[in-house]
Amino acid sequence: MMLNKKPTVIILCGGKGMRLRPITNDLPKPLIPISGKPVLHYIINQCMKYDLDKFVIATGYKSKKISEFIDSNFRDLDCALVDSGDSDIINRIRDCLDLIDDDFILCYGDTISDINLNNLQEYHKLQSNISTVTSFPISIPFGVMSLDDDNYVKSFIEKPVLKDVMNIGYFYFSKVHHNLFFKHNSFIEVLDDLCNQKELKCYNHAGIHITINTIQELEYANANISKILK
Repeated sequence: MMLNKKPTVIILCGGKGMRLRPITNDLPKPLIPISGKPVLHYIINQCMKYDLDKFVIATGYKSKKISEFIDSNFRDLDCALVDSGDSDIINRIRDCLDLIDDDFILCYGDTISDINLNNLQEYHKLQSNISTVTSFPISIPFGVMSLDDDNYVKSFIEKPVLKDVMNIGYFYFSKVHHNLFFKHNSFIEVLDDLCNQKELKCYNHAGIHITINTIQELEYANANISKILK
């Protein structure tokens, strides 16, 4: 598939990972090892698999360790690190946009996926001046009951998959939307603006998705990373 100019990839790696203490006392969350390799390793390799080769990594907490990791493992990568210190997502993205003058893909630094990034780009480019967010189905690992006003059970569904979906990152932002990151005070305000203008569409991913926010999720990641590596 022939694509136009490739987007730059921004990877958000600045958070403190408080729910992963004590591991993150010494390591930033994107450097936590999964089956022997850091989360960031898998994210970068997934992008490179689809010929995305220009990166801006938004750092903050323990930025030096991320810089050392890139220097040691991806020395030849076209990669800039932007350290915004102890800041929020909107400021990190603004700082990264100083280096980007075209479309960009925005990834979370704690999320690993087997998403087909060629398909994401193709889907995005079929739209006109629209930005794109990637979703994943939400399933509830319990039986769910629907009740009437008198507490009679109307229905029982075992482990339902909800109609609503979760945001897993892998945003594709069009160049025309750069200004929104300087207009608004938070990332959610940017997304709300796009929603209100009907300029945000959803790319549905149904493959593998792993997020590492808690010790339990870390254990799940170690047990399931092989599914992504196939």
